[in-house]
Amino acid sequence: MTTEIENAEPTPAAIAEAIALLTCNRRPRPVVTRTGKRARGYVPSFKQCPGKEGLPKFESLVEEDVLRVLEVASSVLRYITHPYVLELSTHGCPHHYTPDGEVSMAHTVGLLEAKGDYWLSVPSSRDALMRNIRALKALRIPLFLLLGSEVREGGLQEQLKLVLRERPVCSRRRTDLDPTQWDPRGLTQPTGAQLRLWRDTQKACDALLDRVIRRDPDEVFEQALS
Repeated sequence: MTTEIENAEPTPAAIAEAIALLTCNRRPRPVVTRTGKRARGYVPSFKQCPGKEGLPKFESLVEEDVLRVLEVASSVLRYITHPYVLELSTHGCPHHYTPDGEVSMAHTVGLLEAKGDYWLSVPSSRDALMRNIRALKALRIPLFLLLGSEVREGGLQEQLKLVLRERPVCSRRRTDLDPTQWDPRGLTQPTGAQLRLWRDTQKACDALLDRVIRRDPDEVFEQALS
């Protein structure tokens, strides 16, 4: 009986509590600045976490691509980007980690890491990410690792850009809306073609996220190193 309880997946409340205990007083570094060579900016969103100020932010093209997936996927209820700094420990050595996001779904909550495939070949970047992932795994905090190649496979980004270009733009944030609908405010109706594209794109995003959630992140490193 005890073993079954220990092996059970942690509840969203338990995950949130574990994250809260690790959150330190450090503020995440600014993501969108006036200087710098990296792509960065804000994205409109119906899925901002209530009570969190500011639009979702990205600081790389891969992060921007991942945010499009989160915005359309019906399995994602809310998300927030670069939310806090966690204080982790590996073999007694403390280290800090700022996740790219926190994603809330119907049955789980997880931290998000969006990574270009190239960085898995850079030892310093790969080792730091592996260290963070394994520290979180020991604490039973899910981390969803999404690679650039995965979110761009099969022309998914072109499909997402088309859907989000045609979808009504979100206005002031409201917490009483269903963000998984074409127009959460119910002010417009999509054409048959738009609705089909919306649902097909949602299915593709949900299938991608389901694969990512179910796999062990260590599998990504094993494939990268093979």
